[in-house]
Amino acid sequence: MRGVVVVTAHPDDETLIAGGVLAACSAAGLETGVICLTRGEHGPIADPALATRGTLGDVREAELRDACADLGVCWVRCYRRRDAHLPWTNSTAVTRQIARAIDASRPRAVITFGEDGLYYHPDHIAVHRFTRRALDLIARASPRRRPWLYESVWHAGRVVDLARAMRERGLPSDLWGIAPADFGVEDDDGAVELDVRPFLERKLSALRRHRSQLDPGHLFSALPADLAERHLGWERFRRVRPARGKRDWLTDVVGQARG
Repeated sequence: MRGVVVVTAHPDDETLIAGGVLAACSAAGLETGVICLTRGEHGPIADPALATRGTLGDVREAELRDACADLGVCWVRCYRRRDAHLPWTNSTAVTRQIARAIDASRPRAVITFGEDGLYYHPDHIAVHRFTRRALDLIARASPRRRPWLYESVWHAGRVVDLARAMRERGLPSDLWGIAPADFGVEDDDGAVELDVRPFLERKLSALRRHRSQLDPGHLFSALPADLAERHLGWERFRRVRPARGKRDWLTDVVGQARG
């Protein structure tokens, strides 16, 4: 059955922006897929025993596939675009590559980053642009094949509150060296908020598959269950296309999966 495709820049993005939705769609019997444009070879290395700079791309791709298996994802496309260089890649070629992968599975919906890229990461912002262009290519070929488009939205202050709660308990609060205040946007009016708490265990399992990115000081390495439920048990998306309509397909699917 037609489901969801998530388009990301790096391994672990898929779980951060839509892990709960992917698990919910899988539970509902829908086909799910992940398109990841890079293997994240320029990311941090949490433990030298896990990877070297030369092997990190291979390690992170394997972590991506393990995480997607935990989420019940049906298929994964992990391309080898250069990490940290997506804004300067051949935009025509990568747009067509995304369009072909999406069109081959004919999903009902596509999820990707918003224009803020969660924390204004250049690769994430580039994926936002590429995905929109890819869906325009599909629509020009056949308007009826254009899927719904959702973009991940994190409200400003959400990560600040989580990091503060961790520090108050004497727990790790690092987020890859990124300031908590850099995450999220002030204006998320109209965003769809989905309760994915029934799938939180699978989401956390998938997140922790990305071991190369989670050193002992990382927030996600010691996240207590109550804070995980409060801060990761809900996922928010801005529905871009169709912009209007009384019913929301993704809300309905997650609701049905929750029973």
